[in-house]
Amino acid sequence: MPTQILKALRNLSRAPEILRCAAETSQWAHISAAYLGVSSPQYPFVLCLRTGEHIAIEELTDLKAFWQIFLRRVYRVASTDHVIVDLGANIGIFTLYAARCAPQAKIFSVEPFPSTFQRLVDTVRDHPLETRVTCLNFAAAGSSGTRLMPDAPVPSQRRVLSSVASYAKVSTGPQVMGKTLEAMFDENRLSHVDLLKVDIEGSEYEVFLSTPLHALAHIDRIAMEYHGDSAPYSKQQLFDHLYRAGFNIAWDICDAQGYGITEMIRQA
Repeated sequence: MPTQILKALRNLSRAPEILRCAAETSQWAHISAAYLGVSSPQYPFVLCLRTGEHIAIEELTDLKAFWQIFLRRVYRVASTDHVIVDLGANIGIFTLYAARCAPQAKIFSVEPFPSTFQRLVDTVRDHPLETRVTCLNFAAAGSSGTRLMPDAPVPSQRRVLSSVASYAKVSTGPQVMGKTLEAMFDENRLSHVDLLKVDIEGSEYEVFLSTPLHALAHIDRIAMEYHGDSAPYSKQQLFDHLYRAGFNIAWDICDAQGYGITEMIRQA
C-alpha cells in the first residue's frame, strides 16, 4: 500500500484527538500538523489553550507530551481526587492537566533534573498554582542518597537516573538527590494518595520494588508508564509486587518492545 495512503489512514484514526485539539486551542491546525509530522514548526512557541493555560513548547517532545496527556488522555484524573502525586513531572504538563480536572486537589510534582525543574516551577508560578502545587526537586529512587543523571543530548522527557551500579562509571551530568517513595510520603505527611502518576524512564522498577506493601497501601490508583523488562527487573516482577499490595489492573496497553501504560486500582 502506498506510503501516502498509509499515512492518511493513520491520521484518520487520530480524528477524535484532532477534534479535542480544536476544542482545546485555536492553534489546533498548527499543532495537529506538527504532531502528525505534516509540518515542522519553528521552536520555541507558546501553546495557548482556550481555558487559559499556556505551555512553552521548546521541542517536539514537549508537544508530544501535551498531546498524550491533554488529547489522548493516557492518565485518568477524577474530579474527586484530592491528593495527586506526579512522579516525573517534567515541565508540568500533567500537573496543569490534573489541576484542571481535579479543582480541589493538592498536587505534589516531583522532578529531579535542574533545568527541567526550573521549567516546572515557572509553569506552576505562571498559572498561578503555588497554593495547590508543591514542586519537589529530587528523583524517586529505590534508596535515598545522591545519584547522577547523565547529561546526554536527549529531550528532557528521556533523561534517566543512573543505576546504583553504574554511578561510579558516569562522569558527566548533575548530581540529584534520590528519595524513596516511602520517604517522600513521610516528609510530606501523605497518609492517603488518590492518584500516583508515574513516568520516570525505567526507574519505576527500583522505586516500586523497594517500596514496602504498607507504604503502597496509602495509594488508591496508580497511572504508570513502564519501559519493558529492564535488567535485573521484569514487568512481571513489578506487577506481582503491586498485586501483593492489593492492586488490580484496570487497563494495560503494551507494545511489542514492552513499553506500556497501565492504570492499577487498589481494592478495598
